[in-house]
Amino acid sequence: MSFVPENIASLVDAAGTDTVLAFLEAYGGKQLYVPQQPENSPIARMFGDELATVVCRDFGPGWWTVPMCKAWRVLCYRNQGITIVEIATRTGLSVRQIYATLQSIRQKGLRVAPPRATRCSDDRQISLF
Repeated sequence: MSFVPENIASLVDAAGTDTVLAFLEAYGGKQLYVPQQPENSPIARMFGDELATVVCRDFGPGWWTVPMCKAWRVLCYRNQGITIVEIATRTGLSVRQIYATLQSIRQKGLRVAPPRATRCSDDRQISLF
């Protein structure tokens, strides 16, 4: 992604976009105790040693309020082809807020993937048209 917030850029570099998205989905907006050592921490068990090492190094030891990074998550999800309704469910935003966020992202000059075809076709039926 070209638009990674500074506060999570090191996490994305270490663990990758998909892992960080899962981490933010699980802990975004919550206070998380970050231990001094990443070994056998809940973060390491759930999301891997790479993410745990960077979280402990950059944000620990102590309590850390995990950022939500909603605009970045909206952009990532949309570029993965996820529907607007599913993005709203994952981020806790309304559909209207998703469209507004995507519009502001486009105005900044960032690429947003077009929506995928939503119509499902059934291979068992002949096309009438």
